[in-house]
Amino acid sequence: MKYIKSITVILLLLYSLTGCSYVSDYVEGQITNRASFSIDAEYNSGTGNVDIIWSETDFSDDFAGIEIYRSSYKNDEYAPYEMIAYKWDNAQLHVGSNPTNPKTFTDNLSDLNLVDPLSDNYEGGVYFYRVGFVHWDDSSEDRTPANGYTGLADPVYDNDTYHSKTSIEKVSGYAKVYIP
Repeated sequence: MKYIKSITVILLLLYSLTGCSYVSDYVEGQITNRASFSIDAEYNSGTGNVDIIWSETDFSDDFAGIEIYRSSYKNDEYAPYEMIAYKWDNAQLHVGSNPTNPKTFTDNLSDLNLVDPLSDNYEGGVYFYRVGFVHWDDSSEDRTPANGYTGLADPVYDNDTYHSKTSIEKVSGYAKVYIP
């Protein structure tokens, strides 16, 4: 027990002394089951969208999909995250295994009020993004109608089954993006 506490203290010190997201993602991943991988995200002034890129893959039989999250409030890294995309509204988030190319997602910011910077409702500012890899709660042989799984054959199920029978297996560290 003393050994684990010492390692945790050392990792926390390394975490506090570095500003590098890859180091902090690694440390957070060692302490918890969070920040399993890093992502990059940037605002594209040409399109007015945020482009998110990651290289993590998932070849497991229990892979259910990828989810994209954005902080609920601007300028608050501790704000709750909201899911902005998942496999039912974006076909590219169905597949977790593409070892040769990075995965990408474009947030078109349609739910943010970015029209008039002089307006009281203007929502430009710093937002935080994360990517989550989701797994089915039960192994493939246990995903049966008797266990609450409905819909088509594995791995495609209906939206309700997806939400009630999955959990996040891995989640990225956050990527900080300034949206003007």
